[in-house]
Amino acid sequence: MRSLQVPRVLRVAVTALVLLAAGVTGTATAESRQAGHGSVPTWRGTIVRLAALPSALRLAGSGPSWRIWYLSTGWNNRPTVVSGTLSVPKGSAPAGGWPIVSFGHGFSGLADACAQSRTGPSPWERTLEETLIGAGYAVAVTDWEGTGTPGDSPGIEGHSEAYTTIDIVRAARHLAGLSRTWLSIGYSQGGHAALWASSLASAYAPELRLAGTIALAPVTQLGLLVTVAQDPAAPLNPTVPYGGRAFTVTHSDFRPARWFTPRGLDLVDLAGRVCIDEMAATVAGVTNADALRDPPAAAAEFGRLYAPEEVPLTGYTRPVRILHGAADTLPMIFSQITAGQLAGAGVDATFEPVEGADHFTLLPTVAAKVVLIAHDLLAS
Repeated sequence: MRSLQVPRVLRVAVTALVLLAAGVTGTATAESRQAGHGSVPTWRGTIVRLAALPSALRLAGSGPSWRIWYLSTGWNNRPTVVSGTLSVPKGSAPAGGWPIVSFGHGFSGLADACAQSRTGPSPWERTLEETLIGAGYAVAVTDWEGTGTPGDSPGIEGHSEAYTTIDIVRAARHLAGLSRTWLSIGYSQGGHAALWASSLASAYAPELRLAGTIALAPVTQLGLLVTVAQDPAAPLNPTVPYGGRAFTVTHSDFRPARWFTPRGLDLVDLAGRVCIDEMAATVAGVTNADALRDPPAAAAEFGRLYAPEEVPLTGYTRPVRILHGAADTLPMIFSQITAGQLAGAGVDATFEPVEGADHFTLLPTVAAKVVLIAHDLLAS
């Protein structure tokens, strides 16, 4: 099947690039998308470039594996090219094709060098992805918009995350014997993306069948999360400079100099060049007062700007399962609140604490459980 379908990818690439060059939006407004109005633009998920995944980045147990560049809808509702990877299990696909997991990875940075299609997954994410491959799931992993491809990244932006998460499933189905059934699974920022994707999936991709969602230590309750920046003496969270940079992309009136000190502005500039590990090392010993002119006011402003990115409570048509480590420095209570809000809105949502697990040990701890949940969601 692969030998028959790759030439089609090459044929449609020219059309896709013409669309981008012409600036064709091809999309409805955000409101009508969520309402499910209008036909689905056929360019979404079109592959514009394809390469074999380097052996060092391949998942153990995988068969055919690619780096892919595909069309998706950007945060500003315009077509954009996004990169990612697709790994398919070894052997022959079952009747109907391999089910697909669209896996949202944790935040790694905004620079192109931080794209996981270039670096490979973190060790803890690799454990889960390889467990899924071994259980018979194709695993598609998007790089977030603007990371690994031209253009600036919008950072934590729900619509963009959802669109790239869904459209890589469409792209994947051009390449291999894959089912139209998929699961939205994500970790940390990717958990935020997985939830957003599930909320928008029925309207944005009605031709696909979403089986359900598994969010692992998802970033939620953003208004509460940013309050960590209001204590002047508290250590600066290394994600704050990235937020300061991303806000300049999504909010034309945001001026970092109004909120950040000269030292903080240096970090905002650095956020466009380095990945999260280097940023974390750089800000060690830096306090909120060192980086922010008025930490309480900055926290309030950041909370206001992040408010539209909070996880939606409507649009879900399939179950949502949220797991979070009890020892996580990303407060577990945030996931409990989110699960309660979803359940209160009528969503089939459950929450499960994972005793002893922190933000980095969660995925290896629950990898086998995630597979069992995925099987149950597929069967329901």
